[in-house]
Amino acid sequence: MFVDEATIEVKGGDGGNGIVAFRREKYMPMGGPSGGDGGDGGSVVLRADGHKRTLYDLSRARHHKGERGRHGEGSRRHGREGAGIVIPVPVGTQVFIKESGKLIADLVAPGQEFVAAKGGAGGRGNVHFSSSSRQAPKFSELGAKGEERTLMLSLKLLADVALIGLPNAGKSTLVSAISAAKPKIADYPFTTLVPNLGVVKIDPSRIFTAADIPGLIRGAHKGSGLGHQFLKHIERAPVFIHLVDQTQPRAYRNFLAINRELKMWKAEMIERPQLVAITKMDIVDAELAPEVEGLRSRFAARGCEVFPISAATQEGLEPLLERAMQLVEIERERMLAEPQQIPVTLTQARVDAPLHIKEIARYADGKSEWDVTGGPMERLTGRFDMENSEAVFYVHRILERSGVLEELRKAGVKYEDLVHVGDLTFEFGE
Repeated sequence: MFVDEATIEVKGGDGGNGIVAFRREKYMPMGGPSGGDGGDGGSVVLRADGHKRTLYDLSRARHHKGERGRHGEGSRRHGREGAGIVIPVPVGTQVFIKESGKLIADLVAPGQEFVAAKGGAGGRGNVHFSSSSRQAPKFSELGAKGEERTLMLSLKLLADVALIGLPNAGKSTLVSAISAAKPKIADYPFTTLVPNLGVVKIDPSRIFTAADIPGLIRGAHKGSGLGHQFLKHIERAPVFIHLVDQTQPRAYRNFLAINRELKMWKAEMIERPQLVAITKMDIVDAELAPEVEGLRSRFAARGCEVFPISAATQEGLEPLLERAMQLVEIERERMLAEPQQIPVTLTQARVDAPLHIKEIARYADGKSEWDVTGGPMERLTGRFDMENSEAVFYVHRILERSGVLEELRKAGVKYEDLVHVGDLTFEFGE
């Protein structure tokens, strides 16, 4: 079953906690701290797989979570890193943030990877917090939470040549005649509902891929006839073969209508090479011959390269495919000559969100409640046990040195005001 869109929820594994431990060995009464670090959580990675053709599997399996890192141990032993998850997706998959619709990755090459949800960093053991004035720290760092996202995946086929035209123009018959693809073909009017991809071999060294795109109709750029789903699969193809059914009335006007839909969807698509294939020539008799010749003349006058063909009898296919191969080779040479920008597929280093301080309540005794988000305050209070007095003093010192507490004072936070930071609530003090 062909599925070209799927929504998934991904979560990196949480980092393991660092621990509090001390060396206790014979003849070493002053062994000092020895708490090991927690392991990093496993990440969720999307990898473009040339053997995948659809997002069907991901449409059925929505949740994907990396393994949590193990906690540290005594004697400075680090916890094991959590196992990550690699999710294979078809080449041509685009990744969007579900809530905002922002494109964050475009996997266009086999083997290309994108870290969809990075695992949390492991917490540091108490060995990292010893100093000349704190020789036996009784606190450690908690593991960071893994990234959590809801992603929308959208597949845009990567084909060298796209077969376009109205429903029942003969696209499926053609792709079955020139490749090993076996789309459904019926002896009654109907349109293919999903794209079909076939490999066309001119000779052992000259090969291109062709996509049979479901039939477009007037208003496709507005979504008519599933136009949005179909048009997106044409976007990446550098060469079009436009199939025109000479048995249909107003064949030339239909050709113009399809091109209008391409232009309305994306203007540059109308500038790409477009070969015109007049189909079903095996049923042309003496009565229809003048009409076909007139149709061919109108296309030629427009500057189109015209190829009368019959997929059923193989008539005219060789020159059509040879010309398509030439245009594909020209495009490949152009792509090699131009410097290509390789899409960034790794998440950027994490940075603190901007600090926001908001007064949410004010009481008659002059005290207030505040909600604080972002900045190092939210990160630090989430990485330490705020019921441990030593950890609280350590965090307080960092926030004082970084100027965060001064920003709270400037915003109006006063002594004994209640401050909410995530799940933590405390009285503001000196």
